[in-house]
Amino acid sequence: MKAMTEQKVGRPRAFDRDQALFQALNVFWRLGYEGASLSDLTEAMGINRPSLYAAFGNKEQLFREVLARYHELSVPSIAMALEHAEIYVALEQLLRINIRQITNPNVPAGCLLIRGVPVCNDTTAPIYQAVVDQRLGQESLIRERLEQSAQAGELAANVDPVDLARTIMAFSNGLSIQSVNGATHAELERSVELFLRGLKVLLVA
Repeated sequence: MKAMTEQKVGRPRAFDRDQALFQALNVFWRLGYEGASLSDLTEAMGINRPSLYAAFGNKEQLFREVLARYHELSVPSIAMALEHAEIYVALEQLLRINIRQITNPNVPAGCLLIRGVPVCNDTTAPIYQAVVDQRLGQESLIRERLEQSAQAGELAANVDPVDLARTIMAFSNGLSIQSVNGATHAELERSVELFLRGLKVLLVA
């Protein structure tokens, strides 16, 4: 009897955990935190509720894992774009990468950090803050790069890197909302062109 119990405990899960997590990401991205029911999640992940609880805990813990995976997938491309030696090119690359991601036909339109955010109340406040922290983390990467440019004399003297980073994030988040509204890749590219035109005024050639 003991041997049978040990064998059952040691048996590997009958599903691919990483693939199930990716499917959960897509559900939260498409429906948002509140909109994604446990039935939606288990159907997409190909598992039953006991398996979901055993592998991921509850819905909040699953969403936190999804956020961590989204961070792993999105931040490297942001960091790579910002590594370019010329600040204008770095910011241009950042915005164009954003457009490609939010109009990717293989995933829901827009951004998980915009679409998936839960309504903030007493119950969801901790995970709401987790989403906000991720957005602020992306803004921090942009701010740090702009601060380097300011020190190098690449920003106009009256431009505050903190204000400019916040402005870029506001525009980037707006692109995500426009994508959800149905704006096409070409339409968002035109918006970026206009934004970049204004951005040049704030940079030292």
